[in-house]
Amino acid sequence: MKEKPALDAVDFAALFQLIMARGNDAVMLFDKKGHIRYANPAARKRLGYLQEGLTQLQIFDLEEELNMVRYLQRWDAAGARKSKSWLVEWRLKSGETQFFRIQGSVFKNTSPPLLCCFIPPAGSIQSLKTPTYRHLKHYQIAIWEWNIINGDFQMTDNFPDILQLDADQLPPPRQLNIVSALKDRLPSNQFATLIQKIKAAQKNRSPFELQLQLRHDEQRPGYEINIYGYPVEEDNIVGKLQGSISIRQSSSAERHLAGAVLDRSEAMVCWINPDCTLRYVNRAMANRLGYEASEMTGRLEITDIDAENTIEQWHEIWAEASAGETMKMESTLRTRNDRVFPAEFHLDFLDINGTKLISLSAHDITERRQQEAELRKALLEVQTLSDRLEEENIYLKEEISEGNKFENILTQSDNYRKVLQQVEQVAPTEATVLIEGETGTGKELLARAIHSLSKRSDRSLVRVNCAALPEELILSELFGHEKGAFTGATATKTGRFELADKGTIFLDEIGEISLKIQSQLLRILQEGEFERVGGVETLKVDVRIIAATNRDLRKMVSGKQFREDLYYRLSVFPLQNPPLRDRPEDIPLLVRHFMKQFARKNGKPIDNIRAKDLKRLQQYDFPGNIRELMNIVEQAVVLSNNKTLDLSYWRPVRSKQSAAHSEIGDEFPTLEEIQRQHIINALEKTHWRVTGPQGAAKLLGMKGQTLFSKMKKLGIERE
Repeated sequence: MKEKPALDAVDFAALFQLIMARGNDAVMLFDKKGHIRYANPAARKRLGYLQEGLTQLQIFDLEEELNMVRYLQRWDAAGARKSKSWLVEWRLKSGETQFFRIQGSVFKNTSPPLLCCFIPPAGSIQSLKTPTYRHLKHYQIAIWEWNIINGDFQMTDNFPDILQLDADQLPPPRQLNIVSALKDRLPSNQFATLIQKIKAAQKNRSPFELQLQLRHDEQRPGYEINIYGYPVEEDNIVGKLQGSISIRQSSSAERHLAGAVLDRSEAMVCWINPDCTLRYVNRAMANRLGYEASEMTGRLEITDIDAENTIEQWHEIWAEASAGETMKMESTLRTRNDRVFPAEFHLDFLDINGTKLISLSAHDITERRQQEAELRKALLEVQTLSDRLEEENIYLKEEISEGNKFENILTQSDNYRKVLQQVEQVAPTEATVLIEGETGTGKELLARAIHSLSKRSDRSLVRVNCAALPEELILSELFGHEKGAFTGATATKTGRFELADKGTIFLDEIGEISLKIQSQLLRILQEGEFERVGGVETLKVDVRIIAATNRDLRKMVSGKQFREDLYYRLSVFPLQNPPLRDRPEDIPLLVRHFMKQFARKNGKPIDNIRAKDLKRLQQYDFPGNIRELMNIVEQAVVLSNNKTLDLSYWRPVRSKQSAAHSEIGDEFPTLEEIQRQHIINALEKTHWRVTGPQGAAKLLGMKGQTLFSKMKKLGIERE
C-alpha cells in the first residue's frame, strides 16, 4: 500500500491555481494598497475582463466612491472576523455598474498580507422548474435548453414522451442534445433543414420554428411535431439555445392549447395588432388591471393600459419590434381605476400565417424599484457617514508639505510674484488675512501657503466653506453643539474653531454668512471666546484666521449687508489675488501641468500641445479663471487619441466684454454636469423616450443599455 505524501510536499500554489481556475465562485486578492494581485477566470468573466488586464487595476478603479480610508476600514473589519460581507457597486469593463455581494477574509500569514474576496455565483434562473412550465406536461409540450459551449442539455421530464422514446433510448447524457435526439427520427431532408435553422439562429441571433414529420415503424406510428428555438446571448456570444418541442395538434386543438397555456401563465400577456388595438389578453393581465378579458380584447388600445407612451410612440415601437428582434423596455401600466405601477415589457414579433402581431409579456417591477430605492438610500446613508468621518479626519491632518514653501503654486508672472512676496511678509505674523479675488483664482492655495510658512504650520489648517453651510447648521459647524441641543443632536460635536485651536482656520466665501452669524464671529475675533450651541461653558481658543471672498465687501458694508467692524477686523492684511486674464504668461505653465496630471490619471501618453492652441488659450479672458482652464484641459485629455493634446473641440463661449458684465460668483460647470445636461436635453427632445428609432439613445449615438447605465450613475430620473 502506497503512503500518502506529506502535506509539506504538496505544491499548494499549483493546487490553489487549479481550484480557483475551475471554481464557479469569482475570487480576487487585494493587497493593502488596493492593488488587484490575483483574479481567477470566474472573476474576470463576471467583470468583463477576458484577459489578464484586471490585475493591472486597483479596487478604486472598480469602485469609484471608495477611498483609501474606507478601504482600510474594510480591511480591518475583515481581519477582525473570519469573514466579512459587503454589498458593493463595481464598474464592469463595459463602463456599466453592477451590484455584488462579496465575502472578504484577510490572509495575514502571506507575504504581503492579502484581502481575499469571494463573489458567489448569482444563481441561474431555473426556468425549467417554474410553475408556468410545470403544467405544460399535460399539454404535450416539452421545454429544452442546450448549452452549446459545454454541451450541457436540460429538458423537462416529458421530453422523451413527446418523441415516444424510453429514457434509455436517448443518447448518453454527454452526447444528448436536440440534434442527436432527432437524428434517427426524421427524414434526411428535414434533419438537414433542422441543422441549417440551428446554425442560422446562432449566426443571426434569431429564433426559428419548424414543423417536422417523425418517422414511423410498426410499433410507433408517425406524427407531426413542432419545434421552436431561440438563441440566448451571454457576453455577446450565443452560448445557449432554448425552446420547446410539442406534438402538432389540429388547428382548433392548437388554439385551445395556446389559450390554456397563456391563461395559466403567471406573466401578464397580451397581443397587439398593427393599429395598436388589443387582439388578445390573458387572464393574468386582465385580473391585474381590473378587467374581464372580453372587455379588453378588440375594445381597448395599448395606450389605454400603458400610461407612458402615446399612440405615435407605440407605432414606432411596433415598427422597431417588427424588425424581428426581441425588445425590452420599462413603462407604467394603468389599471381600470387609474392606479399605476411600473412594469418591464418583453416584446416579440409574431407572424402567424400572415397575421402580424406583437406579443407583450409584462412583469410588475414595483418591488424591484422599491428595493433599488432602499438600496440607494442605504448606500447614500453609509456614504454620508463615511464622508463625515473622513472629513473630520482631514480637518485634523491636512497640512502643507514643508519641502516647497509654495507647493502647487505655479507662476512666472510678475503680477503674481508680487502677491507671493506679500504672502512671505505676512505669513510669520499673527495678522488676520483677507484674500480677495474672483472665483477659481486659487485663493485656497494662498491660504495654505500662508499657513505652511507660519509659526502654526505644525498644527491643523481647518477649512470652512461658508457658502456651502445652511443658516441653521453654520453655528453648529463653526462652534459645535452639545448633546440634545436640537433635534438630531444625539452626541456632542466639536466645532471647527475648536479643531483649529493653536492652528489656522480658513473661512472661504466669508461674504455669504448672515449678519446674525457675523456678530458671533466678531466676538471670537476680538476675544477668542465662544459657546457651543446649547452649551453654557465659555471656551477659549487660540486661532489664526484667514478669510477669502469673491464679493466686494466694501460695497456690502455700504449696503448694510456686512458689518463694518467685522470687515476691518478681517482685512488687517488684505491680499488681492489676480484673475488669470491678468497673468497670461502663466497659462502655458498651467496647461502643461494639468495636461500631465490628467493624462496620468486617464492612462494616456499625452505630452505635447500645439503652439496655436496655446495662443488661443492666452487670448481668451477666462471668466472662470484657473478652474475653467483646468476643466478645458481635462475635457481635451478625455477626447485626445494621440500624444498631442486635442483642443479642436473647444470654442470660447464668452468675450471679455460679456465677462465684464457677468457675475463674479459664476461657477464653471464640470464635465459631469455638462454630460448630465446634454443627456437631459436629448431626453426632453425625444419626450423621454430612451430606446427606439426616435429615442434619446439613437440621438446620442449610444446603445440603450449604456444610456440607462449613464442615467442611473448621474441620477437622471423623469419628474
